Amino acid sequence: MAATKESFTFTLTRLASHYRTELTQNFAKNGHADITPDYWIVLEALWKEDNISISMLAKRTCKDNAGLSRILDGMERNDLVNRIVCAGDKRSYSIVLTKYAQGLKEKLQAVEEETLQQASKGLNPIETMELRRMLNHMFSNLEK
Repeated sequence: MAATKESFTFTLTRLASHYRTELTQNFAKNGHADITPDYWIVLEALWKEDNISISMLAKRTCKDNAGLSRILDGMERNDLVNRIVCAGDKRSYSIVLTKYAQGLKEKLQAVEEETLQQASKGLNPIETMELRRMLNHMFSNLEK
């Protein structure tokens, strides 16, 4: 596709939308229609550190508490996470992965990697890493 004069916002939004759609379809094709891109982001964070507060999870996933709470409702229905009441504060919950979700890690990572390979076809691995670095740099510039 030839370079166009579309705005950066349009290009980035279009990419994000198509990538989410492809990832959702690839999860479904691999027997995981219950996994959405939002669930994937939460799962990734919990695979790094399980049993954390909703506020900590919201920070790590760049989600607001209300939006994350809705995502977690769906994840609970799909047996991916449980909310555990904190012993010291009955109003607070920790989020923990279920055994089912723990067992999905390698399978889902492979699907995400396949989706990235599909999206980055024609780029070498160094270009893909540099693109990630640049996008993370831009994010850091805007994060307050």
